[in-house]
Amino acid sequence: MSETNFLWFLGAGIAIAFFHALLPNHWLPFIAAARFHKWTSSKLFRFTLSVAIAHAAMTVALSIIVSLLGEGFAHLFHERATKIAGLVMMVLGVFFFLSPKIYSHKHIHHHECEHCQTGSQVITLAGLFVALALSPCEGLLLIFFATSVKFGWYSSLIVALISGSLTVILMVSIVLLAHKGWNRLLPQLQETHERLLASSLMMILGTLMLLKLGH
Repeated sequence: MSETNFLWFLGAGIAIAFFHALLPNHWLPFIAAARFHKWTSSKLFRFTLSVAIAHAAMTVALSIIVSLLGEGFAHLFHERATKIAGLVMMVLGVFFFLSPKIYSHKHIHHHECEHCQTGSQVITLAGLFVALALSPCEGLLLIFFATSVKFGWYSSLIVALISGSLTVILMVSIVLLAHKGWNRLLPQLQETHERLLASSLMMILGTLMLLKLGH
């Protein structure tokens, strides 16, 4: 495995995870819930950490499935697998770039946090869990697939574990900062920004795979 070439895929995973965690729908619902239930900082930390870990764990679990599919794809097409996967990455990158409705998440939007404002903390946690843990990032899953085709499932798992850990750290840190009133310092990112980043990175990685750089 070319370490330099692998770093492109690892860097893409980290970049998407970073932007993904900064989206308001990953931290604003926790702030709304904390204000409604009057949570202390320690309780907010525990709740955010538990949901963030579940969110990352779901992504890692899916990465294993996707990586095994990528490994099977590589065995099926042999030496042509990398170029075919690269072409698929480029086509999907263009498709996501031109189709905002396709690349979207079912997370809570920052203008609607109704399920965060109920009388039951259990319902609030369940709502946050379903909204975040059960809605993985499409861009990351494609990065995992491409990595497994080119480098093997274990390399894809490394990308998933690192990006998942970064997501947990960022979600918890951002929520605590916003709870302290520092959310004005956060960049005003929207899903459009993540979509443009993910599709651009997919096209770049697709190009690298088509050119078979790193062999």
